[in-house]
Amino acid sequence: MKMLAKALVATATALTASAAFAFPVNLTSVSGSFENAVGGSNVNGEGTSQIRWGYSSGAGQSGYNFNGTSPLPQTILDSDAFVLGSLTHINKPVTGDGITGVDLAVNLGFDGFGDNGGSSGTFVFAHDETPNTAPEVTGQWCLGIPFFGLCLGKWQDIVSNSGDVDDQIWILDEYVTSTDFQLGNNLYSLDLLGFEGDLETFLTAENAITSVNLLARLNVTELPVPEPGTMALLGLGLLGLGAARKRARQ
Repeated sequence: MKMLAKALVATATALTASAAFAFPVNLTSVSGSFENAVGGSNVNGEGTSQIRWGYSSGAGQSGYNFNGTSPLPQTILDSDAFVLGSLTHINKPVTGDGITGVDLAVNLGFDGFGDNGGSSGTFVFAHDETPNTAPEVTGQWCLGIPFFGLCLGKWQDIVSNSGDVDDQIWILDEYVTSTDFQLGNNLYSLDLLGFEGDLETFLTAENAITSVNLLARLNVTELPVPEPGTMALLGLGLLGLGAARKRARQ
């Protein structure tokens, strides 16, 4: 009877232990492309990992770059957040209209337990291409009598509304566009989380570049149902164990 009990415990353990063996898996590929730009003048690069807009004032266009995480493969040990790549904002002085939003479609490949799988999703960004209209001092004039570079009176600042203003980027939404995928006996789903550090938005100064990591997570959403033969065997074993105990009491 002890042998039968041990066998039943081992069978039940095998049926419930698959969740503990859902990791590690490998992130093997990451790609991304910008799509559905809203507004903007002279927009180019949609459908690629680099999008640009505006007319250059001599230093190039403003835009975004997406770079997948590297090096690959990257081992994922559990369902904690991992870095799938980075969003880089390039803020240049441009003329014309900036975009007000754009999507970043990402595709991730995984392998593990002898299988390959993948998932895709989309980040939705809002963008504020601010005009450079901050007040700044561009010179001084003499409120009085100028005298050989001196001022017999008071120097007064000359202020113009031409100073730099930071651009701002937000994540409006993130969603997965593919179904779950299976590696071995485990079923996984991708969860897009957003900017690293719980950021909801970030700023980029004029003539500057800002990069922020994008995070995702793998969830084990479903485990396979045991085969009917296995469940029947477990049920018969339990009945046998009960009968054996009853006889022992008698």
